[in-house]
Amino acid sequence: MKIYAFLLILCLTILGCGRDFTEYELDEGSFKADTMAQIKKETGIDIPDRAKGLKFHYIPPIDPIVFAKIEIPSESKKLMETQIAAFTDISDFPKDFANDRCQWWLSGIENMILSKKTTSNGYYLEIYLVQEKEQLILFLKYFTI
Repeated sequence: MKIYAFLLILCLTILGCGRDFTEYELDEGSFKADTMAQIKKETGIDIPDRAKGLKFHYIPPIDPIVFAKIEIPSESKKLMETQIAAFTDISDFPKDFANDRCQWWLSGIENMILSKKTTSNGYYLEIYLVQEKEQLILFLKYFTI
């Protein structure tokens, strides 16, 4: 029995516990369609097909926290505004929850088009649609407590 426990610990040490058990970050090169699909599934937000993942930060494991920065095609602006506007703001949303855990998360919001602090699919969901120069950017943070 001791040998099995030793082998299990050794395997976990060598192989790790899987991506969802470690904190990680994705950039433009690694933020792919599978991550977009995960965001859609978990938040219920329909992200346009031509959207481009810019940054993604995942903090595990029991009550995960997800941060995402996504470039939205300009022709999808009205679609995103309609989706975001359909959410209802909640008054007891945790203020600045875990913002210090993600270096690129919004510190001040300029050129904001629309924002919501709400719940969706069992997650607290913070949404910002922002115009950054020529880019339309969707910032998302979602988590459970």
